[in-house]
Amino acid sequence: MKKIQDLYKENSITDMAKALFKEERAKKRLDGWFLAREIAFKQEARLQELPSELRAAYELSAIVKDLPLSISDHSIFAGTQSDSFARSYALINPAFRVESFSGYCDPVAVYDDIIPNSEITKERIAKAKRAAQDTEYAKKLGEVYHSYSRYTTEVAFFVEQVTGHLIPDFRYALRNGISRMIEELENKISKERKEKKRINFAAMKIALEATVTLAGRYADLVAEKAGGADGQRKKQLELLERTLRKVPKYGAENLYEAIQAYLLLWEVLCLEQAPNPFAFSVGNADRIFEPYRALEDTPREIAAALFKHFLTFFNVGDRSWAISQNVLIGGKTKDGMDLTNETSYALLDAYYDMNLPQPILSVKLHKNTPEKLYQELGKFFFTPGCLTPSIFNDDVIFEVLQKRGIEPDDLENYAVAGCQEPLIMGKDNGNTTNSWLNLAKILELTLNSGVSTITGKKIGVPYHDDFKEILGNVREAFYENVAFYISKMAEAANGASKAISCLPVPFLSAFMGGMESGIDTRDTEEQGTKYNGSGCLIHGLSVVADSFCALDHFLKERPNDCDTLLHALQDNFEGHEELRRYLLECPKYGNNIEEVDDEAAEVVNRVSDMIAAQKNYLGNSFRPDWSSPSTHLLYGYWVGATPDGRKAREMLGYGVDPLYGEAGNGLGFRILSTMRLPFIKMSGGYASHFGIDPKYFTGKTYEEKGIDFAKRIITPLFFNPENKNLSPFYLYVNVTTPEILRKVRTNPKKYAPSGVYIMRIHGTFVNFLDLSPEIQNDIIKRLDPASTAIQTHKTA
Repeated sequence: MKKIQDLYKENSITDMAKALFKEERAKKRLDGWFLAREIAFKQEARLQELPSELRAAYELSAIVKDLPLSISDHSIFAGTQSDSFARSYALINPAFRVESFSGYCDPVAVYDDIIPNSEITKERIAKAKRAAQDTEYAKKLGEVYHSYSRYTTEVAFFVEQVTGHLIPDFRYALRNGISRMIEELENKISKERKEKKRINFAAMKIALEATVTLAGRYADLVAEKAGGADGQRKKQLELLERTLRKVPKYGAENLYEAIQAYLLLWEVLCLEQAPNPFAFSVGNADRIFEPYRALEDTPREIAAALFKHFLTFFNVGDRSWAISQNVLIGGKTKDGMDLTNETSYALLDAYYDMNLPQPILSVKLHKNTPEKLYQELGKFFFTPGCLTPSIFNDDVIFEVLQKRGIEPDDLENYAVAGCQEPLIMGKDNGNTTNSWLNLAKILELTLNSGVSTITGKKIGVPYHDDFKEILGNVREAFYENVAFYISKMAEAANGASKAISCLPVPFLSAFMGGMESGIDTRDTEEQGTKYNGSGCLIHGLSVVADSFCALDHFLKERPNDCDTLLHALQDNFEGHEELRRYLLECPKYGNNIEEVDDEAAEVVNRVSDMIAAQKNYLGNSFRPDWSSPSTHLLYGYWVGATPDGRKAREMLGYGVDPLYGEAGNGLGFRILSTMRLPFIKMSGGYASHFGIDPKYFTGKTYEEKGIDFAKRIITPLFFNPENKNLSPFYLYVNVTTPEILRKVRTNPKKYAPSGVYIMRIHGTFVNFLDLSPEIQNDIIKRLDPASTAIQTHKTA
């Protein structure tokens, strides 16, 4: 068979990818998920007597069989994610408002996002919504949110009904084909004695067969298009048809076939959980695809061109609505050998040239990372409006994961789910965003005897009516309340997990260890994956640490002003400007001040231990995750004034970072503060952001700047020889200034003529011009240039 480069020139593959992206961004409607749910609901009568696992499999089979398909004239592969997502993700919705956001807790709210037309009428929408409301899943989830609304309404904590984020492992299917997996399942069904496992194996078989059905439907469609084509395009379509007849039913034998197989597997994966599947991630993409590139020694430039189509696949509709799908490159083996390969660099080429809002790019580093990789990263960091990868420190993450119980042979197969959560590909169901804890809100309630200063509602349990008595025992009172809210949060989170277990996922389970265990990934009674846990994203570290330190100074220096402080907090400092100035001038985390930095470390230690002591639905530990994916802004809106001088409804500190504006001594001091944190306790991950001014890097080439970036940012943070503790292991950056972003927002035609200007908002990057004004302002504010100023040495 001819190689792909015999039918396509490198430039033509790239041109088609860019035209395909342009075509995708022109889509203003995403109706496929609705059609998929209608198809599923129509199966209810004939499937209602079957076990839920088989019902799910047959529903998926019906969706794949009946959903309308199409292939663009710009496509060199078949497949789409557009039928799995709705236009509803809040942060890139121009109508988003912090004050009206209430989380993704209503499973039928997505039906309100559809704009009716002549085909999808109000009546059809209402009928489908009623069917969704009538499911056991929706009813059970509603009960959970109703039972815990006292605590979730003002976000003392929050919970989500998630399985993810997750990283399915398709490598076996790419190598051996779906047919081999089906044969193995048939053998297991014939030998398995437990009915539950037989049912699960049967459901997986039906779900896998749906992938072969989808490939066949696409092949028929391509054959029809080929019949009306001529010349080179006819040959290209004939190759695509032959490929679809082969994969993913049988194993791939070159890079083109491997990418095509992967896209179809991913399409079915997402259709199974439409609408808005829970942020699946690709994992270590360079290791997944390098064996197939090597089989034909596909040149880097051709591989890069093919990967441009691969990346385009992950962009859905006019705002790239498929958020938080992560692709990784780099890393090391458990023995310290570097795993960067030719596909790593081909993927970087594809990312840089396309510069798409999705999927996320993450890079795994270690002490032996080759200098070439840092050189290649230079262009990402220092090209204005270009995506910047998340950075992970394998040397530390391996230690964190081992402490979490990950076996040594699995360490190099960790990848990143969603924004930044480290999981093992195909083996780890971490339920990573299952629960969210708001320490700042708990502090507010502690100081006000359980009463919200935002609404006046009594939410928490009173500790003491005497404010001076509370201040004198503030830490004891706070941690007692944290323990109370955490216990309630774990109950609610487990309830949400049990609700979503009503929706089995046999296709996903086949790539998450279900082929071995015979148990569905979402099962809350038996464990289907090798590793399992539940996540808790913890908010408010810097606010709490700064507040404790400010209270210490206040009690020592102004002990007679306790009543004044109470009223100042309740009045949001109105009429108490002098007191607020005093509180703001107290030591703040992030400036290398021992007393407050040690306080932050103590908060992390104590709260992480409390979280890890909680057990999920299977008796496994909750995983402390000190990140806040823009929820530092959303949850801060529900927190009253705090003793650090922060006003009511202002944002909280992002992840483990200082509160914006409070760390003014530059990057060196900020790194020293960060190093005091006990990262070994952050088994679920954490978030941290540096806003870097490009003026500090004066290399003449991108390669030189990449090496300088490694020396001045990465090495001091990740590989600092003076650090005797466990180093940080995660970072993302925006290399720009507030002034530049204000210019881009004011005059996008001049500064972003393509209509795309990529920025980070947390563990994902998006088009800055797609964001709501509130999120744009958040990015600008959190660049916080004083906290990341780099000392420069001028020469004579």
